[in-house]
Amino acid sequence: MSKQYNKITRSNMSWVTEILSINYITVAVATITSYVFGFAWYHWAVFGEAWANSLGITKEQADNTEGLGGAFVISLISGLLKTLCLAMLMAALNISGFLSGLFFGAVIAVIFIVTSLGYYDGFARVSPKLTLINAAHSIIELTLIGTIIGALS
Repeated sequence: MSKQYNKITRSNMSWVTEILSINYITVAVATITSYVFGFAWYHWAVFGEAWANSLGITKEQADNTEGLGGAFVISLISGLLKTLCLAMLMAALNISGFLSGLFFGAVIAVIFIVTSLGYYDGFARVSPKLTLINAAHSIIELTLIGTIIGALS
């Protein structure tokens, strides 16, 4: 019983150590970068028009942010949680460096987010164009986050 307890305690201690070893300034930079990137990606001049057309909404509807405060807060929290998770995984796996972070972020995005979007949107009969816009955003977002963490940690 005590051997099992020691294994659990050591396992939990390593996660605590990894969490404590995270560079939280890097996490803040990557989170803010993620948020700004999303704003730029979905801007009308970039992919905003194609995104709105895929949803069947006008520019005026897309620009109307009334009632979307919660969505903006969730977006920021989502970016923070994705960044913290990537930082913990990269610390636990001892992944550092610009290219390693870039590759790891892209792989995580494709495996977990893009595959999920693909089947959720497929069953929901969402436009493939909308799925592509959102999936590409996720790949680039997590690639940026991984690159920043890898380069600055």
